[in-house]
Amino acid sequence: MSVPVPAPVQPRKGVAVPAAIGVVVAAMVAVFAVVGLVVSLTSDRLPTGPALAPPAPAEPEVSYDSLVRRARFANVSVSMPATPYECPSSPGSAPPILASGLICSAPVHEDYAGTDDWSATAGFGSVPDTLTRPTAAETARAVFDRLQMAAFPQEKTTITDRKTEEATLNGQQVPVLSGNVHYSVAGVPSRYDRMVVVALPVDGGGFAVYFSSRPNDTAPSTLDVLNSSIGSLRFDQ
Repeated sequence: MSVPVPAPVQPRKGVAVPAAIGVVVAAMVAVFAVVGLVVSLTSDRLPTGPALAPPAPAEPEVSYDSLVRRARFANVSVSMPATPYECPSSPGSAPPILASGLICSAPVHEDYAGTDDWSATAGFGSVPDTLTRPTAAETARAVFDRLQMAAFPQEKTTITDRKTEEATLNGQQVPVLSGNVHYSVAGVPSRYDRMVVVALPVDGGGFAVYFSSRPNDTAPSTLDVLNSSIGSLRFDQ
């Protein structure tokens, strides 16, 4: 298409603009107007490519009040066991069992190997991706198996009385996996640890987990402290 060229007009002030340049400028303005229209009609896209997705929200970390030993992950909270259990002052990573959380321990047989204690343990925190499964029951089994390997890396073990039961917390059903892990360790009179794993789905996806492993000859007073901790596990409303 030909563009009519108007007769050149001398401007009153400044430098004269040749007609040909004026036509080119007019054409460029028209092109920019068309581009602006296209962009305005496709506001979800930029000229350089599709819009970037917003960053994923940060996953909640485990919080812990060491004064009252109250731990929380998402909408799940628990009171960690009191003395004789010793707990860290703040939560942290505890691989391979916890992405974030804390593990407390109470000696059952002190200095069984000169300087080492054979202890009862209890832990709470968030389940890492490597142990997360589609359901809470499957996640509990994955944590149980990994905990067995982590707790008894050098010992030959066998498991008896392994079973999964359902518990009700604030109206929600959660799986409770338990079993006896048998072993024979020089200098340790204990014959097995009773292991318990509770997996709890949390708001926003993922799982919290509470676990305990205590020797069969743990003192009754220590068991009372542990049972009180387990009984405090709850979903916050």
